[in-house]
Amino acid sequence: MTQVHLRAEYVRDLPLPDRGQTFYFDIQTQGLGIRVGSRKKTYFAEGRVGSKKRRVTLGSTDNITLNDARKLAKKVLAEMVGGTDPNRVKAEERARAMTLNDALKIYLQDQRLKENTAKENLRLITTDFKDWLEKDVKGISPSMVVRRFEEISDRSPTVANHTFWVLRAVLNYARVVTKTDAGEFTLPPNPCQRLTDLNRWHKSKPRTGRLSADQFPAFFQALEQAKSPIFADFMELLVRAGLRRNEAASLSWADIDMIGKTFTITAEKSKSGKPLTLPMSSQIHELFQRRRASAVEADKVFGEAKRFDPRKSLLRLREGVSATITFHDLRRTFLTVAEEQAVPYGLLKKLTNHSAGNDVTLKHYANTVEHETLRPYMQRISDQIDRLSGLSNESQKIQDQITRLRQVCKSLAEFKVFTNQISSLEDIADEIQRYNLLNKAS
Repeated sequence: MTQVHLRAEYVRDLPLPDRGQTFYFDIQTQGLGIRVGSRKKTYFAEGRVGSKKRRVTLGSTDNITLNDARKLAKKVLAEMVGGTDPNRVKAEERARAMTLNDALKIYLQDQRLKENTAKENLRLITTDFKDWLEKDVKGISPSMVVRRFEEISDRSPTVANHTFWVLRAVLNYARVVTKTDAGEFTLPPNPCQRLTDLNRWHKSKPRTGRLSADQFPAFFQALEQAKSPIFADFMELLVRAGLRRNEAASLSWADIDMIGKTFTITAEKSKSGKPLTLPMSSQIHELFQRRRASAVEADKVFGEAKRFDPRKSLLRLREGVSATITFHDLRRTFLTVAEEQAVPYGLLKKLTNHSAGNDVTLKHYANTVEHETLRPYMQRISDQIDRLSGLSNESQKIQDQITRLRQVCKSLAEFKVFTNQISSLEDIADEIQRYNLLNKAS
């Protein structure tokens, strides 16, 4: 804190620091000061309201003169002596004038939401609270919240929960942005708290939909008969890679490495906000080859959504499988097959780009796994999907028998009496393996 005799020329010539702020106090008008930041200079008045120190911004030096700042400072300091906190008055005026629409705009502007999330939040509020948009935030009472929650619940309990989660977030943020400089709230407690107090939130049931083992043949047969090959490949990628619908739909060819046989979900497109590079199984590699060959000049792997109608295609697929499957059901199917193939839990979290939560060990483990570590597991999952679907080729069937033969040899290894026979069986397995690889290469 530096005390100086503020003059117009002195204020004008004060240099702006590269970082931080510098404060100067006027020796002529007690309580008047100037805050010099890296971008601008601002007059303020500092005094006490009771025992609490308060600093009130008066205005930028670009907008008011030094003489005006002296007059404003004297007025503000006189109010403080009289027990009035100018900062609280300002905050209360802002809170009093804030409508739900204002609060929603500030929330969407300040929060780093993904584009689709922001659109959905805007839709929910403007649809179910259309008559509240111009209402003062202070005027939204707990009883109003409960009544509206019950009305929406009659239509859909899930929508009621989701809608009021968004409203609660918007009103919570409104309380934060209208706090005084001293950190005091000027808006009443969030009225959505009444739903918690009354235990009104609907208990959500975990979704467990997935393809059963006996549905795989019908699923792939329905994809083969689909009118849109884009949709067929899209759905196949979901079940073979466990991607979320939007992650797959937003894949561009810039995210695909056909030589290294990997594909990347960028941080901007990932739900977790973290990039993920995954290896391709041979089946996924063939799928991307089909897509590239069918649209050489396309930027996106699956083109634009308007090129096929996923709703109609999905309805036809459901008819073929005789089950109401969803896009996310295929992700759960991938997880189920992966678990059956004994994919380690940490690698399973990595494959699906799930957060490690508060598990420090798992977080470190998952973050250090490279995509090549995941490749054999991704291939194992795709191969099992082929078996379940009846798509296994002769080479894969032979490989399965080789694996079983080696397992038998390993089980018998503890019996020394079978040493010669085991050695012969292992030689046979090696010979069949070479034969199989040569045929596969040709």
